[in-house]
Amino acid sequence: MNKSMKNICGVALAGIFLLGASPAYSLSANTNGAAAWTSECNKTQCKNDDGYVWVKDIKADGHPVKAQYERALSGNVDTLWEKRGNGNSSVSSFVSEGIVALKTCEYINNWPDDCSGWDR
Repeated sequence: MNKSMKNICGVALAGIFLLGASPAYSLSANTNGAAAWTSECNKTQCKNDDGYVWVKDIKADGHPVKAQYERALSGNVDTLWEKRGNGNSSVSSFVSEGIVALKTCEYINNWPDDCSGWDR
């Protein structure tokens, strides 16, 4: 086997190893004052990897934050709020359908919300 073929095989094997070792895909969304992400559920419980939604207030500005998420099968958009202030986070109850889209917003009273785009 020539040197270039060995290099190609080495890169391919490394890629296969990294794919197997990498964590499952998850969704995340951020704004200046809010962060939201999904986490895995047990594979026997859901068809998609993501079964929980988290939202965290990351700025001490007095504005509540929310995560909006779309369920895989129903297409319903649900909202998870965190109103306790900076540094606090909330987690949704288990969603058996999995989550296919996520965005986060900072709720600013009498102004448009500061929202991220949808992560799909």
